[in-house]
Amino acid sequence: MADILLFLIAAVLHECGHIIMAGVLGVKLVTLRLRGIGAVMQFDFSSCCYLCEAAVHFAGALMNILSSCLAVIMWGSSAYYFCGISLTLAFVNLLPIRGFDGGGIVCCTIARFLMPDIAWRICSILSLIGIITLWTAVLWIELRCGGNLTLIIFALCIIIGQLK
Repeated sequence: MADILLFLIAAVLHECGHIIMAGVLGVKLVTLRLRGIGAVMQFDFSSCCYLCEAAVHFAGALMNILSSCLAVIMWGSSAYYFCGISLTLAFVNLLPIRGFDGGGIVCCTIARFLMPDIAWRICSILSLIGIITLWTAVLWIELRCGGNLTLIIFALCIIIGQLK
């Protein structure tokens, strides 16, 4: 039960990072939906530059990193488990997979230099490479360590999310 609570706290802090950065940059939150593996937020980026959009994408992971540091400062070694959860959440969200923060950051970065439709195609290819890499890592970990289906379920959720 404590594991779920710590994950929920890390996830809420992550989403708050996006909302806070969007507020600072004057970007409007259009929708917020909860899904099985996290929240999906849509912002109105029409009136801002790609750098601002990338900053909003990065802010969730940054909040996880900052909250991990703050937790260690405040609670010492008893916060290590929360830090592990929070930093893992940050790392996974920074993967260059479409729908994740890392995919948004990569797309914004590429779109600064190329036409948006070309950037979208490149991001789709990078996302596919990211998913294949993730699946390879998951299968390797499962074959090496075995016994934990959580990673396979997580990777399946990512693939299903990409099909939508």
